[in-house]
Amino acid sequence: MDQNFSPKVKEIISYSREEALRLGNDFIGTEHLLLGLIRDGEGLAVKVLQTLHVDLFDLRKELEMAIRDKGNKPLTNINSLPLTKQAEKVIRITVLEAKALKSPTVETEHLMLSILKNKENVATQILHQYEVDYEKSNWV
Repeated sequence: MDQNFSPKVKEIISYSREEALRLGNDFIGTEHLLLGLIRDGEGLAVKVLQTLHVDLFDLRKELEMAIRDKGNKPLTNINSLPLTKQAEKVIRITVLEAKALKSPTVETEHLMLSILKNKENVATQILHQYEVDYEKSNWV
């Protein structure tokens, strides 16, 4: 993992893996990254969601319903969950977001901005239902 990632972001990525396993998914997607942010409960990204009056409990439930594996198939390799292409892109873009904002480390707000930048993922689509989007991200 990139040495520019703050310990908090590294922890959130670890949480996202645990969230994927808990939900029976054999991949880590942008939704899991957002669940990791919510689970952590700290950082600028969560504070902004709270300021925007996003109910984190409701957001979490909506994300879980969207991605929970209903097939109950056994997970084959729980030690190595791959990132989806979108999640890989989000991770790469977090570094660019941090650089654009002249931050020496990647923080939670950069992860949130990176998720919001790609409108094709489920996490962003659900955040849009709460009127959270990249264009309104003047909070950073």
